[in-house]
Amino acid sequence: LMGALIGRICCGPFHSLSYLLTGDEGKAVLIDAGPPLDDLPRLLDDLNADLELVLITHTHYDHLMNVSKIVKLTGARALAHPADIEMMGKYWLEHLGLPPDLEPLTSSEIVVGDIEVEVLHTPGHTPGSVCYLLKGLKVLFTGDTLFSGSVGRTDFLGGDSEMLRRSLRKIFELEDEVLVLPGHGSETTIGNERKNLEEMLSMQ
Repeated sequence: LMGALIGRICCGPFHSLSYLLTGDEGKAVLIDAGPPLDDLPRLLDDLNADLELVLITHTHYDHLMNVSKIVKLTGARALAHPADIEMMGKYWLEHLGLPPDLEPLTSSEIVVGDIEVEVLHTPGHTPGSVCYLLKGLKVLFTGDTLFSGSVGRTDFLGGDSEMLRRSLRKIFELEDEVLVLPGHGSETTIGNERKNLEEMLSMQ
């Protein structure tokens, strides 16, 4: 995976972040689909890459508002945790109309060309929140589970602060130098955040 590129795409009213991963074999994976990605086809052309998968960290609107458009444009498949697909069905219909068509994540390992991703189920912000670990590169995409200096809110539908604490403990088993690329804000590392959040995690 030495040639993997990670592109950060930020925009939209919620300042949510998506990340485009491109491997050596011309295959690409997109983490989340919140920002308007009208220039995605041009970007993929420039990289000479085909988008194979969109991996959703959680199904809040700001992280997948453009997923249907991207799937239509590229033919990629979009995957999310089954617990979040179920939750999305309820609130999406109520507030936003027909939910986008997502396939359930069924494996803890995803391989696209030479891109190897480990799926960590990290409920708390939502029941089906997941983090994606790029194994060869020590990079973790945390969605809204962990940010630089803070954690995801648990006062939304399906949020659970005790589950979030458990998920954070699981994440903090990773090495200090693992780079954290969150769904909002700046990048950080596991080592930094373990220090920042020690107090919160010691709460019972």
